[in-house]
Amino acid sequence: MTPFTTTNPTDADAPSGGTVCLPFIPPEPIMPDRVPLTDRQEAIYNFIRKHIEEKGFPPAIRDICFEFGISSPNGVMCHLKALQSKGYINRVQKGENSLKAQARGITIPGVTSGGFSLPLVGVVAAGKAIESAEDDERLEMRELFGSDDLFVVKVRGTSMIDGHIADGDFVVIRKSETCENGEKVIAMVEKAMTLKKYYKKKNEIQLHPMNSTMEPIIVDPTREDIRILGILAGVIRKC
Repeated sequence: MTPFTTTNPTDADAPSGGTVCLPFIPPEPIMPDRVPLTDRQEAIYNFIRKHIEEKGFPPAIRDICFEFGISSPNGVMCHLKALQSKGYINRVQKGENSLKAQARGITIPGVTSGGFSLPLVGVVAAGKAIESAEDDERLEMRELFGSDDLFVVKVRGTSMIDGHIADGDFVVIRKSETCENGEKVIAMVEKAMTLKKYYKKKNEIQLHPMNSTMEPIIVDPTREDIRILGILAGVIRKC
């Protein structure tokens, strides 16, 4: 590597005479702009990008067919090959990973997912065995619970065990400041959160556990601060 010299008399770290030897760093090559897309390619690219950002995974081939009225999957594949050759997307090839060789193998440089999904590989019988069939679907959490306005709380204790909510479970809560009698809610009582079944009586609010060994929490709303934070939407359990 060929050094070059530069004079900097005021540099305190410079040797006598103020000459500092620095390595020659070649300039970075100027990369040409990406090849422009056709209107249809740009629309498909934007559709794929939005799908990844919002749902956490790319669309299936049939999703792209349906969205753009393309009758043949081969037509979609042609567009994907064009997007890849122009540097807009990356695709996992069959030789690299046969499980991701379809549209599910699309990634876009610099684009991260905003959702969470898991592969939905089929239906399993809990009774008589049924024939297995491959599936390219994914289970998207926001779609499963039917709302974007969700949060998760980890359960401590066994007050809801008879409702199949155990210590250590994660409960998915849909934000709401109101609820109906009998709904399972997260309530804030004097700055303490609790998961219970809600019942509003004439002069009091009752928060019932689902555990026959425990008594309900009785709240007088004229004396104690109570707020509903949300309604139970689902339970997630790690086995």
